[in-house]
Amino acid sequence: MIIEKIFNFFSKYHHTLISNYSKKLDFDTLIDVGAHEGEFLSCFLKIKKIKRFYCFEPQSEVFEKLKRNFKHQDKKIFFYRFALGKRFEKKKLFLMNLTSTATMSSFNKKSFYLKFKRFILMNDKNIKTTIVEQRKFDDVFRDIEIKKSFFKLDVEGYELNVLEGAKKKIKSIKYILIEHQFFNQYNNNFAKIKKFLKKNNFEILKIFYFPTFHYRDILYRKVR
Repeated sequence: MIIEKIFNFFSKYHHTLISNYSKKLDFDTLIDVGAHEGEFLSCFLKIKKIKRFYCFEPQSEVFEKLKRNFKHQDKKIFFYRFALGKRFEKKKLFLMNLTSTATMSSFNKKSFYLKFKRFILMNDKNIKTTIVEQRKFDDVFRDIEIKKSFFKLDVEGYELNVLEGAKKKIKSIKYILIEHQFFNQYNNNFAKIKKFLKKNNFEILKIFYFPTFHYRDILYRKVR
């Protein structure tokens, strides 16, 4: 799909900007939620100080590609084929022709951008779904040390649900990179995310705008 090739080109540039900036930050662990095929991971593998990588991707076929892409580095990369959310349960995952935009969020059917996006991706009718397992961040990392961690969160509008499953371990996280879309295609409220992060003593460190300006990645750091 030509649109996917274009998007991947911009994504590589965007991820490289973030990883280059992150080289100066003090962390040794990357938690990649919404890892897809490892586009973000591949950029951060170049940062030698990172000792461990935890990657989450619930799409079965995409997950297998992710593992194959990094099969020679699996000693320091841990792969998880399930989603993260605020409780342990089975969830419906909406699948898109552009696999990086799969989501568990409910859609805002009034959104013009959503209609336009579905049209150009040929997803305007009969969106496919699958059932995936969802677990809590706090349960997964209960016995894992993550005090010097960089938590990247790209889950297409499902961010607050993931964060609400991390109410205990978020105290140990040092940096959080979270996607903020400008067009309200999902029934989510970014103000609630900002409130959650502020309550847990995070402040904005840096903002990275995607080249097409339809979203930005906001990097937060723990201040106390």
